[in-house]
Amino acid sequence: MVIAGYSLALSGQSQDTLKVTVDLVNVQFSVTDRQGRFVPGLTAQDFKVEEDGRRQEIRNFARENELPLTLALLIDTSPSVRPVFDEEKLTAASFLESILREKDLALVIGFDQSVTLLQDYTENLKLLKRAIDELEIGGGTSIYDAVYLAGKEKLNDEAGRKAIILISDGEDTTSKTKLTEALVAAHRSNAVIYAISNALSGGLFGPGRPGLGGFGGGSIRTLRKFSEETGGSTFVVADENSFAKIFDQIAQELRSQYSLGYFSLNTARDGKYRQIKVTARQPGYIVKSRKGYYAPRS
Repeated sequence: MVIAGYSLALSGQSQDTLKVTVDLVNVQFSVTDRQGRFVPGLTAQDFKVEEDGRRQEIRNFARENELPLTLALLIDTSPSVRPVFDEEKLTAASFLESILREKDLALVIGFDQSVTLLQDYTENLKLLKRAIDELEIGGGTSIYDAVYLAGKEKLNDEAGRKAIILISDGEDTTSKTKLTEALVAAHRSNAVIYAISNALSGGLFGPGRPGLGGFGGGSIRTLRKFSEETGGSTFVVADENSFAKIFDQIAQELRSQYSLGYFSLNTARDGKYRQIKVTARQPGYIVKSRKGYYAPRS
């Protein structure tokens, strides 16, 4: 089917999901100590939140086990990922099996020069694994299109915690969407992006700099832009065996998240970008969250 000017092939059945209908600003975040360990058991009283420098009242607060998770798995199928493709698919399937619980939903999107929805929202692991197994190497890389469609057309109206797992070499070559448009869609969806740079593949620009796993600097910067703006993380694959460790790290962070919500004191529905800052009252605690959001537009 065609969505927003993009060809989106659909396989599998969509499930009914809860829709967001109020202008509550929701912020997912994680908290670590100085040693990088996740901090559990905190409450709303342990945090303060500001919007554009103005203190806001926290109206709701939840730990990760109190909210369902909606997960979008976006996998690059361009020729450059061929060396790690099989291991990538295997560990992605194992990750879904380990992270999804009752009432959690996931979808699978493959992208090369086009973006294909192989499996819509489901809690059925067999269907999700089948979709991952159906992924095949194609041509081109449309990262921005994939993020835009996942954010705007799939995640935007979903309730609860939302995350995008983006696996790619990071070099967009065929998108119709611009990077800024994809970032806006990600912001509006309130999804946290975890980017995995499958560096072993080498990418389009040869070996790149040491420490970037074979990528040109621009490729890894694109993935980091997505993750840093949304409160997620970027991981670089060193070898085939890195995928399992990376997915374990993502699973640990997803299991350690908090969520807070507030009604902005700025009631203008002007569609403008507003900065968010969540801080912990306890010295030494580090909060990682998205940097801002776009206000609703009347």
